[in-house]
Amino acid sequence: MYNQKYYHNIYALLKGLKTVKPLSEDFHIHKFSDTPNTWVKETSIFRSDTYSIILLTRGEAKYKIGLSEYHINDGSIYFQAPQHLRYYNRLSDWEGYVIVFMDSFFENHPTLKQLVTQFEGFKIASKVVVPLDEEILFETEQMFQHLYDISYSNSSIRFDKAKALLELILLQSLEHYNLRYQNQKQTKQNRIVKQFEQIVEEHLYNITQNKVERLLSISEIASQINVNATYLGEVLKKVTGRTPKEILSDRIILEARSLLNNTDMAINEVAYFLKFQDASNFTKFFKLKTGFSPSDYRK
Repeated sequence: MYNQKYYHNIYALLKGLKTVKPLSEDFHIHKFSDTPNTWVKETSIFRSDTYSIILLTRGEAKYKIGLSEYHINDGSIYFQAPQHLRYYNRLSDWEGYVIVFMDSFFENHPTLKQLVTQFEGFKIASKVVVPLDEEILFETEQMFQHLYDISYSNSSIRFDKAKALLELILLQSLEHYNLRYQNQKQTKQNRIVKQFEQIVEEHLYNITQNKVERLLSISEIASQINVNATYLGEVLKKVTGRTPKEILSDRIILEARSLLNNTDMAINEVAYFLKFQDASNFTKFFKLKTGFSPSDYRK
């Protein structure tokens, strides 16, 4: 298996983004005001084996997380998980906090583990950004500040306290996430779109983990949703303005761009890694979608 040059732990993530040093190997928090001038303003597409919760009290950014693009402004909280392919561009200076943690941080904490693993904001193909009104933003900021103070204290049980505070932050996030999204009436067509996106995201993630042998066809995806391919195409075109093939192709291109940017894999290795039958098919596909050959894009 070819290991993609993604950020596999907190240390690698923070080092790759040229920001602060981590507090520990499985948990970290910092303020954006703590970051040095070296902090990367715009990233390439990447993936990290970390969870993140970011509270943006002031600032503006463009984000791409999985299949979705976001324009994030003042007073937002957003979530990232290991399965998410990520990209950001800071459009202005940021104020706020970022929490980063690994699976190992909540492994022996059943309540926190359940919150993290079941929280919709960490799921593939779900909405990950929650705008907060002024009152809730103030309350949330106080919680993040308390977690920050505890984490940098001299307490011998500071990380045990951090688990409890992180649990509280997630409980509040769950409440406001549900108020924002879960209680909205969802049509059958919107459910089909979400199911499609979920399957595509999981499939591409499994490809990067070398857990599948070939790309799924649109018909196979439709079958998993219990609809036929024609109806699936009609629904996606109506709701998103794009066909299933266009969405799947764009998602494959994201993985290809990440591999070309972040690894030294040869073009034919990238092609086989992404389950193309040969390098020539991959090259034609990539050039059709981007206007560049893979080698020209890498240059």
